[in-house]
Amino acid sequence: MGDATVDVLLNYNSEDAIYQYALSSNLNPGLPDQDETANLVLDCSPSGIQVFRARGLLDKPIVVTRSVFDAVITFIKEGVKHILDGLDHILFVICLILGAMHLRPLLWRVTGFTVGHSITLSIGFFGFVPTEAWFVPAVETGIALSIIYVAIVAVAADLKPGFQQEKSEWTVVAITGLIGLLHGLGFSFVLQHILQVTSPNIWQSLLAFNLGVEIGQLLIVIVAWTVFYLISLLGIRVAKINRYFVVSACILISLYWVIERGNSVLANI
Repeated sequence: MGDATVDVLLNYNSEDAIYQYALSSNLNPGLPDQDETANLVLDCSPSGIQVFRARGLLDKPIVVTRSVFDAVITFIKEGVKHILDGLDHILFVICLILGAMHLRPLLWRVTGFTVGHSITLSIGFFGFVPTEAWFVPAVETGIALSIIYVAIVAVAADLKPGFQQEKSEWTVVAITGLIGLLHGLGFSFVLQHILQVTSPNIWQSLLAFNLGVEIGQLLIVIVAWTVFYLISLLGIRVAKINRYFVVSACILISLYWVIERGNSVLANI
């Protein structure tokens, strides 16, 4: 079964302004993954249009208000949810941390990644990318390959002494930024499923989603860096074993994705 879109128009005439109301539904079609149903609510009034997002079948009422803040919060939550649900993005950030446990280089690399994916999130969302069927799996294959790259970089200093000195920090940041461009396209594919280019307040929604992605990314960095730092206190040997174990797991998972997604690219060419 493919994707389906259902438009419902509700009119409520009232002499007084309505600042808050609730929406719910008792429909239950029993479809697979129906809890991930994307609901886009456009609240129209003489004062303007607000956009709200909600997931699921609306079996529990959602409250719609005229607050711009509440409308923005819905897309921030979507951004956070997406990156926390995206295992490939999580693995990339984890390997990025393992390759730069000192805070200064880590912050620069995360910043480069952020700048990169913020650019292509907008470019991809507005459709300035190929529309052929092979493009999405090609990007996803590239994301899997990027995880393998940062995983290898994370242990390169152990395998090749002096590796870190061969590349300046700015070169590493630039490479991370380029990889961020790839991941941003991945983010844009998700956003296209929950927001239309023709939706009102499009820039507020886009910026809110991007902010949510950054918040989710920051949460991953804080948690993962703290865990790895505590492990490093157990000794250099323990830290190295942990690093190799995590990196090996990330590479194996990513290799599976490369094969799976690569086959999808070939099937759609």
